[in-house]
Amino acid sequence: MRSAGDTWSVVRVGFGALAALLIGYLAVIAAWPQVRDAVPAPLNGFGQPNSALSIAVTVAVLAVLGIALNRSRDGHRRGAPVAIVAGLAGISALLGMASYWRCHDDSHPTFFTPVLWTASVVKGGSPQQSLDTGACPAELPVALNVAQLSALAAVFLSIVGVGMALFQARLDRLRVYFARRVTAVVDLDDDGQSMIAAVRRTLDPRSTLVILTDDPDRPCIGQARSQGARIVTVDFDRPATLTDVSLWRKLDALYLLAPDPSANLARLATITDHLGTRDGRIRIPLIVRIDDPWQATAWRAKQFGDPSRLWAPDAVGRYEVTARRLVEHVTSDPAITRILLCGASRLTLALCAEISQRQLERDYYDQPSLPQTLIVAEDATDYLNDHEYSRRQTGLPHDRPALTAIAAKPAVPLMMSLIDDDGADPRSVAVILVDDDAVRGFGTRLAVRYPDTAIHAFDPAADQQGAWRSAPLIGRLHSYPLTMDIPDDAAHDAWELAARLIHERYARPGGTSASAPWHELDEFYRESNRRQVNNALWMVEAIGGHSWNTWGTSAAPWPAQGMQHLSPLDQLKAMGFDESAIFAMARAEHEDWCRFYRRYGWVAGATRDNSRKVHPNLVDWSDIEADPDKLDKAVASLAATLSKLRELGYRSRPVAAAE
Repeated sequence: MRSAGDTWSVVRVGFGALAALLIGYLAVIAAWPQVRDAVPAPLNGFGQPNSALSIAVTVAVLAVLGIALNRSRDGHRRGAPVAIVAGLAGISALLGMASYWRCHDDSHPTFFTPVLWTASVVKGGSPQQSLDTGACPAELPVALNVAQLSALAAVFLSIVGVGMALFQARLDRLRVYFARRVTAVVDLDDDGQSMIAAVRRTLDPRSTLVILTDDPDRPCIGQARSQGARIVTVDFDRPATLTDVSLWRKLDALYLLAPDPSANLARLATITDHLGTRDGRIRIPLIVRIDDPWQATAWRAKQFGDPSRLWAPDAVGRYEVTARRLVEHVTSDPAITRILLCGASRLTLALCAEISQRQLERDYYDQPSLPQTLIVAEDATDYLNDHEYSRRQTGLPHDRPALTAIAAKPAVPLMMSLIDDDGADPRSVAVILVDDDAVRGFGTRLAVRYPDTAIHAFDPAADQQGAWRSAPLIGRLHSYPLTMDIPDDAAHDAWELAARLIHERYARPGGTSASAPWHELDEFYRESNRRQVNNALWMVEAIGGHSWNTWGTSAAPWPAQGMQHLSPLDQLKAMGFDESAIFAMARAEHEDWCRFYRRYGWVAGATRDNSRKVHPNLVDWSDIEADPDKLDKAVASLAATLSKLRELGYRSRPVAAAE
């Protein structure tokens, strides 16, 4: 399915070529009118002096091209059309010079007369000019009509651009006021700016992206505006200015991206108090920037049990995003069987957590285990203990996969001995040098000795985006920075990731439209998967009597021993739900699913037909209860959803146990 960005790219190329052809033809016949006589009929009618059709066609092509150029890759509007104004002025100058090129006599010098007359047209003056012998050109060519219109359009757009620049803040507030749905980003710095592209990728076409900032003149804010965001200025020292913005009742998602996590949490408390608690079943996605990976893990675990039932919370930070990108790079190479994490820092903890989460995902798909991972640092044992303690605190398995600590001062000879361990193939080892001064400079020294070994070395000066795609200078040495730049094909929050992973387990290339791989899946089915996860968050707490806050609990056997052999009803009971809650949750899920499908125009019918939006299960719950097979399927669907979330590390526990 072609995206909006792809469509506009095709329009830009097609209409750009057509505009160049038309403008070039008009310029040629303006300079040499006899050329038109050589063009076969009926094409020689195009460009005839005073031809309204020729003017209308050319102006229409330029208008469509201008609209296409004013659209970004994702189909949303760009910023001020400076390039369009310059292009129109250039077209006016070209056509003017072509039309006046032969206009000179004894009192009107060659070259300078066409230049001055062309400048008059570009400034918006009349195209009609005269020599001593009469009007020149004798018949006003269509090129001059188009030149005059292009010049007037350039002047008009310039005035509009200046006006919009002067009143941009008021216009943005007005657009936010009239927006039906809003995705809000509160505070932004240069690191967080790279998140905006990820937010744009999952932004609902009906939602308006809004940046709330106290300094609209920062370069990162200008970049966000160029990506189509609306900018609203607030005073963060006065919380009332934050809640006074008229967007909170139509909020689709909230991103708190200040580098200071305490500032983010203070603003979250202000916004939550303003909105109050809610009984609705759809939680609002919430992403809070917390760079410290352990703090992020603890906050995320505790906030899963949000008592306001307002947010579907997740955290994002430089260390976790960097760890995600590093692990993705390393594990994408099937030849790698060992990973050496060299150095001790917060990135070390983030890498351990990411490796453990990736192992859960591999277990979920019944895939092979991740490569053996060794932590090499003087404090390696302490860091490993911290990681295992954090996993236990969240109720997750701490030994999947088993990590090994080598408590020794990092040194190149030690790393060489580990790479050469038992005559191992250097290509089977990946080395990650974290942001620890103790391992600074190791990358080059190891890459020279082991050109076939993948080595990722921290470099604070590396480009935020280009570093991940750049070619290595020595062997397979790659430099990387701490970053919040999320890859195009990656989910940027836990719930998007869960929806994607749950779908991919049952995706079948070449199957129905509902079972296509995620990157090919229609947005309707993607949203249906997101709805399923979001509804599970709500009903497990509101109906099931559970809490998602598992911080400080012991890990259950992983995966739950014997559960796969139980019936769906017994599986849910083993998770701690009583029978009345189970059937109430099954009903809530069915009714929410029906509401979603009906909202998109689906109707009930005897046989499913995706092309006609017909589904046999779009019936009342009483019909489901009356049919034992349908009731069993509803319970089985509920058990599958909660089991899949549990296998991915998102598990609930009874409230009584949480207190």
